[in-house]
Amino acid sequence: MTRSLILIIALTLSACATPPTPQPTAAAPAATAPASTVTPTQKVAPTSAAAPRASTPSSQLNSAGNVPSVVPSCPTDVSTPLFNTSPIDINDFIAFRPLGFLSHPIHVFPAKHSAFSMTLPGQKAVAKPVKAPGKVWVVEIWEATFSTGGANYQVFVYPCREVRVYFGHVATLSEKMIAEFKKGEPKCNSFADGTATVTTCRRENMTLTLEAGEPFGAGPDSAGVDFGVIDVRRKPAGFIVPEHYDSFYPYYASPLDYFTPEVKKVLESKTGNVFGTKMRTAEPIGGTYMQDVAGTAQGNWFPPGKYHRNSTDLSPMMSLVHDYTDPTQPILSVGTSVQGTKAGLYSFKIEKEGVINRDFNEVKADGKTYCYENFASGQSAGGVPLNTTQGVFLVTLPGATTLKMEFVAGASCKAASALTANAAVFER
Repeated sequence: MTRSLILIIALTLSACATPPTPQPTAAAPAATAPASTVTPTQKVAPTSAAAPRASTPSSQLNSAGNVPSVVPSCPTDVSTPLFNTSPIDINDFIAFRPLGFLSHPIHVFPAKHSAFSMTLPGQKAVAKPVKAPGKVWVVEIWEATFSTGGANYQVFVYPCREVRVYFGHVATLSEKMIAEFKKGEPKCNSFADGTATVTTCRRENMTLTLEAGEPFGAGPDSAGVDFGVIDVRRKPAGFIVPEHYDSFYPYYASPLDYFTPEVKKVLESKTGNVFGTKMRTAEPIGGTYMQDVAGTAQGNWFPPGKYHRNSTDLSPMMSLVHDYTDPTQPILSVGTSVQGTKAGLYSFKIEKEGVINRDFNEVKADGKTYCYENFASGQSAGGVPLNTTQGVFLVTLPGATTLKMEFVAGASCKAASALTANAAVFER
């Protein structure tokens, strides 16, 4: 087993981060999509479901990031641009990935961050400068190193107090950043992954200023550079049960919304799938990671008691959503909880009537059993491999916030029977 596979655990919880131990983000692998980036992480215990929450997202954001007092408050108007420079030069990346990317085992749910796609399959990553998108204050740097050689970084910055920004899969840092990193004592942890010893070090309470366009490193270490934005000024995304997510999960936003019109227009022209072969044309161009529709099957689903907030393993989860590049394409993002089938992405042609291959927002708690079959092969519109299988998925909603799914091997929807005790149970 490769180091990449061993290290891919649920890392996406960390970028918003309130837990005291770091859990760097990682892009999920895809066999025929651009090779995935993997940010090493330390082994951590899941945070408690009953962990205390701050009184307001803003105060928790400031506390979690230890925002220096010199960082000014953000404009009240969230439409005011904060950035005027693309972090990666326009000729140095293939595509800008919108929110909502799906790829197992990390992105079972639509991804809450964007990314610059920079390396095609079979190609070696070529690191390009990563620049500050505007005037920002660096408050945290996470470094991961291997006993066999190599390192990569995740950088957290603030353009203003209520907006937290991070860059992942940065291969190297500038001398200025390294010097600042070495000024203090980082919090480190090491573990063996079976092929090497991995050490992660987190340096906090930094006050380093970067001017707009100033290079602070180079990337990617593999497929691309992640770019995430948390903005607690915004109305939280409408997840059905927000308590099942960490406190900042509902506050992610597309980075496109923070650029001046000129830069935004250029980035939008390259916003699409990981290969840069299909652009997103549906609004919002920056994509969406929240697809829950109340009272229907559409959206994110959890095994009972195992939630985003209290688990670092997202692989048992499931989402019934739509592609991040072409939102007309339905995707069953099936995790490991459904017996008898392979975890991954499944797509199909939507039917307008009946109980076979209906769009997820048409599946309701109406006592009916819905069935999915005849799955598409190849890749999703987003460029991620699709699973095919000889069998069907049966789905029913016993209630507005409960879903049951069962895979029936070798069956067709016309021949499939009702769900059995083997059905997996999910909740919002």
